[in-house]
Amino acid sequence: MIIFAKRLVRILLTFLYSEFVLSKKNIKVNSNAFINSKTVFGGQNVIHSNVNIINSNLGYATYIGKNSQLPNTEIGAYCSISNNVKVISDSHPTSKFVSTHPAFFSLLRQSGFTYATKQLFNEKLYFDQKSKIYVKIGNDVWIGANVILLGGIEIADGAIIATGSLVSKNVQPYDIVGGVPAKVIRSRFNAEQIEIVNKFKWWNKSPKWIEMHSDLFIDIETFIEFISKRESE
Repeated sequence: MIIFAKRLVRILLTFLYSEFVLSKKNIKVNSNAFINSKTVFGGQNVIHSNVNIINSNLGYATYIGKNSQLPNTEIGAYCSISNNVKVISDSHPTSKFVSTHPAFFSLLRQSGFTYATKQLFNEKLYFDQKSKIYVKIGNDVWIGANVILLGGIEIADGAIIATGSLVSKNVQPYDIVGGVPAKVIRSRFNAEQIEIVNKFKWWNKSPKWIEMHSDLFIDIETFIEFISKRESE
C-alpha cells in the first residue's frame, strides 16, 4: 500500500511539473516517466513512458524512448535515444582486491553490513566528477534500443550506437559502433566532411534557420557544398 501511494505521488508530481512548467517549452513527458526539477530541458523534448531521468541536461529536440534510465547524463541537441537505453555508473574492483564484494571496500552497506572502516574504492564511474555527470552525449547522436552505456565515457557529436551494444569507451565524432563491447564499424562521413560539419555546428543554429535549410540535410555532399560556398563569399 505504501509503495503504491509513493508511486501515485510520483506520477502526480511528474504530471503537474510537466503540465505547468515544461509545457511552456513544448516539452512532453509521459505521466509514467520520472524526472526531477534538477533536470534541464532545452525545449521541444519528448520523454516516453517508464523513463527515469534525474540530474541531467537535454539539448533542444532530443527525445528519449520508453524504459530508458539516464541519471546524471549530459545530452546534446537533436539526439535520438531509443527504448531501454541505460546508463550504468556503479563499479566493482576487477584487480588487486581479493573479492569484488562491496563489504570489503564500501561504506554503503549494500548487504546491510561492511568490513571497511573507510571508503577504499570509488564505486561511481564519472565523466566529470565535479559536476557529477556519469556520461556525456554530444549532439545529433542516435542510440539504438537496448544499449548500455558505462559511466565515465563520452559519445561525441554525430555518433551512432547500434542496437544491443555495450559501450565502455569513448566514441569519436561520426563513428558508428556496435557490439559487446562496442567497436567501430565505420564512419558516417569522410575526414574532411567531419571536420567541416564539426566546425559549422549546425545544431547551434536557430530552429527557424534549420527549417529554412532543411532540404540541405538530405545529402552530406549538398550540405558541405553549401557551407563551402557560404564561407568563400
